[in-house]
Amino acid sequence: ETGTLTGGEGYTCGGMLHIGDHDIHCSNREGHGPQSLKRSLENSCNVALMQIGQSLGKEEFSRYQKLFGFGEFTGIDLPGEAQGLLYDAESMDAASLATNAFGQNFNVTMTQLCASFCSLINGGDYYKPHVVRQIWDKNGNLIENKNPVLLKKTISKETSDIIKDYMLGVVQEGTGAKAGVAGYDIGGKTGTAEKQPRGNGKYLVSFIGFAPADNPQVVCYVVVDEPNAADHITQASSSYAQEIFKNIMKEAMPYLNIYATEEIPEDMREEVEAENAAKAEQEGGGEDGETGEEGEDSEEATVPEGYLTDPNTGEQVKMPTEEEARSREEDGILGGIESPLFGNEEPENPQEPESPEEPENP
Repeated sequence: ETGTLTGGEGYTCGGMLHIGDHDIHCSNREGHGPQSLKRSLENSCNVALMQIGQSLGKEEFSRYQKLFGFGEFTGIDLPGEAQGLLYDAESMDAASLATNAFGQNFNVTMTQLCASFCSLINGGDYYKPHVVRQIWDKNGNLIENKNPVLLKKTISKETSDIIKDYMLGVVQEGTGAKAGVAGYDIGGKTGTAEKQPRGNGKYLVSFIGFAPADNPQVVCYVVVDEPNAADHITQASSSYAQEIFKNIMKEAMPYLNIYATEEIPEDMREEVEAENAAKAEQEGGGEDGETGEEGEDSEEATVPEGYLTDPNTGEQVKMPTEEEARSREEDGILGGIESPLFGNEEPENPQEPESPEEPENP
């Protein structure tokens, strides 16, 4: 955007960079060696990112933090939003700029980061984040639409397209490989942050990604605070967040009618075949009507008539008979609980109660 970077830059990572009075290390202590701009992002190379921060300068760096909404309320329709903690250009020394450049030593909220990330991949449009899209009343009438509110422009479409391509490389060639979902082009970025105080071996790891890479429809952001790992070295791996992201996206994309369009890579075929086999066994059951799990009969055969299985607890719950349901107490109370079946007023035709109308597109 500023012309500071052209895409043809090259960097050399030796595993550490001395800035001010500090030796600031890369995640790869041995060094990544020669790095292009794209490869620096794919490898999440701290040394290259620190050099990029130096090129940009603390004034421009701080300006872009503000432009992307860091350190400010987003206005999301949720209570208790925080602003985060940032350096300003006046208080940012060389070491702080260096660590800020690879995402440490400042605080942002997940909402701030997700909203700014969306502008990176949608062509540069920053929208006010929201939770509720529509409000309906109990009768199925649409009360209010929460239409998208465009607040500002962060980057150009040209820069956005470059960023999407770089983040596709993160998943296909770099540190985000475990976030890949078979049949989909997914882009994203890993994150690993050491928590204060330094040296305690406590980390916060994350992954934010999107799909499809060429025309993003959904963003998922996962953060794991202090993964339950054997030691601080393995705790500092974003693979924990990547696995969660992957499992979410495998369910979310078909639900959102985003279907696989890419050929399944060779290294994912065994995993996909195993998942399909397990799903087929679960849905179709084993031989002779068995579920395939310890040879038990199917759920339909084991649940007695008049009972339902609670999907949360697995317990069998006896449902009230029609007579029991109709012998309600005053004010529509059934056993001390307001009946979801009958209101306070008697139906006009108790013998053949009318079914409530269902709203279109609830």
